[in-house]
Amino acid sequence: MKFRGMCGAAAVAMVVMGLGAPPMQAQAQTPQMAQNIDIPAGPLGAAIAQLGRKVGVMIAFDPALVRGQSTAGLRGAYTPAQALERLLQGSGVEAHPDGHGGFTLVRRVAPATHKPASAPTHAPARTPERMEPAQSDDIVVTAIGTKTNTPLRETPQSISVVSMEQARERSILSVGDAVTYSAGVFANTKGVTYGGDALAIRGFGNDGTTGTATNSYIDGLRLSGTGYASGALDPYLYEQVEVVKGPTSVLFGQSTPGGLINMVSKRPQSKAGGEILLRYGTFDRKQVAADVTGPLTQDHRLLYRLSGTYFDTNGMTAFSNRKRVMVAPSLTWKPGGRTTLTLLTHYQKDNFKGSTLNWLPTIGTIIANPNGSITPNLFTGDPNYQGWRREVASVGYQLEHRFSDAIKFNQNFRYTNNKLDNQNIYIAALAADLRTVTRQAFGLNEKSDDFTIDNRVTLKFDTGAVAHQVLIGLDAQSFQYSTVREFVTAPTLDLFAPTYYQTIPARAPFRNQQYDNRQIGLYAQDQIAYEGWRLLLGLRQDWTRYRLTSYLPAGASDNSNAALTKRAALLYNFDNGLAPYFSYAESFTPQYGSDYSGKSFNPEKGRQYELGIKFQPPGSQSFMTAAVFDLRRKNYLTADRDHALFYVQIGEVRMRGLEVEGKVKLPAGFSVIGAYTLLDSRVTNSNDTVSGIDPADLTVKSRAQQGLRLMAVPRHNASLWLNYANLRGITLAGGLRHTSETFGDAANYSRVPAFTLVDASVRFDLGAWLPGLKGLELSAKANNLFDKRYIASCIGTNRCYYGEGRDVIVDLAWRW
Repeated sequence: MKFRGMCGAAAVAMVVMGLGAPPMQAQAQTPQMAQNIDIPAGPLGAAIAQLGRKVGVMIAFDPALVRGQSTAGLRGAYTPAQALERLLQGSGVEAHPDGHGGFTLVRRVAPATHKPASAPTHAPARTPERMEPAQSDDIVVTAIGTKTNTPLRETPQSISVVSMEQARERSILSVGDAVTYSAGVFANTKGVTYGGDALAIRGFGNDGTTGTATNSYIDGLRLSGTGYASGALDPYLYEQVEVVKGPTSVLFGQSTPGGLINMVSKRPQSKAGGEILLRYGTFDRKQVAADVTGPLTQDHRLLYRLSGTYFDTNGMTAFSNRKRVMVAPSLTWKPGGRTTLTLLTHYQKDNFKGSTLNWLPTIGTIIANPNGSITPNLFTGDPNYQGWRREVASVGYQLEHRFSDAIKFNQNFRYTNNKLDNQNIYIAALAADLRTVTRQAFGLNEKSDDFTIDNRVTLKFDTGAVAHQVLIGLDAQSFQYSTVREFVTAPTLDLFAPTYYQTIPARAPFRNQQYDNRQIGLYAQDQIAYEGWRLLLGLRQDWTRYRLTSYLPAGASDNSNAALTKRAALLYNFDNGLAPYFSYAESFTPQYGSDYSGKSFNPEKGRQYELGIKFQPPGSQSFMTAAVFDLRRKNYLTADRDHALFYVQIGEVRMRGLEVEGKVKLPAGFSVIGAYTLLDSRVTNSNDTVSGIDPADLTVKSRAQQGLRLMAVPRHNASLWLNYANLRGITLAGGLRHTSETFGDAANYSRVPAFTLVDASVRFDLGAWLPGLKGLELSAKANNLFDKRYIASCIGTNRCYYGEGRDVIVDLAWRW
């Protein structure tokens, strides 16, 4: 004890002396000024000492106060007092000004109401663990898994995060491209699509060919859609893409069982900076983009950001020119130290000439056709007819107010308006000659208004040695849209000798309807921490309402649903960086209508059990996860065997799987991103009869669906990305993506062959060669480097999609 006391006194003395801090003249200038501070994760005591040196402020403390504690680090513009407060969050230690510009650290005294009356005065209370460290490069912090800023290592759920820097390493032209190296995600399943991003998570989803996928979110708010009107927002809008795997209804309301994709918008930064990007690529792609940010006032209370892009490109298929313009202004206002308001807006206009429904027959793609193979660049529409014109305008805000260190209020709101005018020709069926296809001409005009708001209060308090972070929220969504759809039979097309510029008859309307979908949800969550233990409990009640007013055909309906969903998880955080966990979660999707007896359908349910482990070596940027899970989609509609044209709610699909993912920093400038997914899908209960083409005799056959596997769901999916950066400013990278065979129809007759793709990139930091070119980077990136010809997926007898061919882009970017 005597030796430890002497060491403690010596340490206090060294810290008070500043450990080599700048002279007192510098100290006098800094306490009230915001400075750019960058402190890596690591032991808390070392971080405090480093802060003192950086800002020239003396910080006196006994190392015993923070022994054994660590910090997630700190990056950004802060005053010394603010920076110290952030570093000390959750440590049980607080800073007191010493009256001379410095600080003295003391143990925080718990309020009297937290101290049991019978507690012995000589026994020091255990300091509860806290769960909200500041973000750093070493510890990834995200709010998407818990709606609180919780490190990924302490979030008891599988989550993948793709940062802007990772996006720069690869050729990312869509959100689907961003997540192709993430476990549990099957992206770009519909090949090259114009309207939306086709994404499946843990086997569920796989929609979004022409509109937003049902599992898409922006800044934690659901992006509602019609299948056409909304979706496919430009990836230049975002600074991060997050994949949450498994049911998420407790925090987000109605959702698919597999999980969600969340896109995080670019936000204003306190440090001035920006980017100008010039891009040229395959298919004569020409693109320019700019992104600038910084303070508008000297006190950094008003910040701005302006991002935008324009491109003009052709596509893999003929007659598929695309043009897009997107602009996204944003502002952040900090009226005081406890309040932040960020305004987020964007406008995007698309004018696409290609087909959003360019699917192909099974025979001629994955099943041999005696006439030959259908070429990937075949255009199934007509260049005189195709058109996709969409405008998207959105405005929203994110408000945060801290009443105290223990009470915080957040309100997120977004309004999005979509307008779409679209006409397409698509394949209906393959004729007996196996070369002629019948076609249909389809047109629509849609308008939609999407309102969504999320209000939540976060409360932090201790019950003895146990820390609580309680979240109570109320959210609401309103999605209203109108649609007018038209149809006519179009001329046939020879797949192997196509004739274009044909005369297309006038379409006749077959649908004129208005929809009003509303949802209100009340949710609560408690994150409980005791020593290394993390317990999460969540509960939510939702009410949904669906109104349909139909003018053609005439009619109306008004339906409502209610759903209660639950979530529970337990994690233990070892000092060596290991964090095993077990979780249970539920989801729901509204179902409207009634069965033969007139009983209204209950919501479709999802439920998942997951056992996993996370590992992040202390102070390291490496992060690895592994998880096994049993995921069920329950209560979906299937045919009523006793009453034709009616349905019963007994359908069930089981998805069991294994996921492994790692991002590892290696010596000598190397880094690796690897992912592997094993999925075992099975229809465990169904009354439906499904059909497919038998490759043996090219006939359509039917059989019962129960016991079969899901189509377009690969059993194995693996990827590996290796990156090497040297001191001369050259970065070389390459990747492999492998997808095993999938079934091409619900009856499991046809099979889509497995495929392996190679990606590569090279980046040159020209400033490392010539100092006058600081910030200038030249890069070349290629997806499917060897131009592998493959089918991405098939979903029936006449709907197969070629995957994207070789796509090379060359970027010249200046960043400051």
